[in-house]
Amino acid sequence: MFTPDALGTPGDSSRRFFYGPGIDNFDLALHKTTKITEGKSVEIRLETFNTFNHAQFYGVNAVDGNIDSPTFGRVLQAAPPRIMQVAAKLYF
Repeated sequence: MFTPDALGTPGDSSRRFFYGPGIDNFDLALHKTTKITEGKSVEIRLETFNTFNHAQFYGVNAVDGNIDSPTFGRVLQAAPPRIMQVAAKLYF
């Protein structure tokens, strides 16, 4: 795909011709409120963050681009993976 150019001459590939993974972040929440009596009810919630668990690499330092580094090309930081939480609330 690439051919070596003479030392000191500019190459012919365009700048930033590559694309990294996009940022796909989907959150989901399910709520259910059930009446127990006339004045009392219970609410149950299920919430997920990054529901489909897509890898998200944020910022310039997410992947090590220093060619002299022993961690060159490795992912150094990413957004949290899928997070789920369940909650119940009693109203009286």
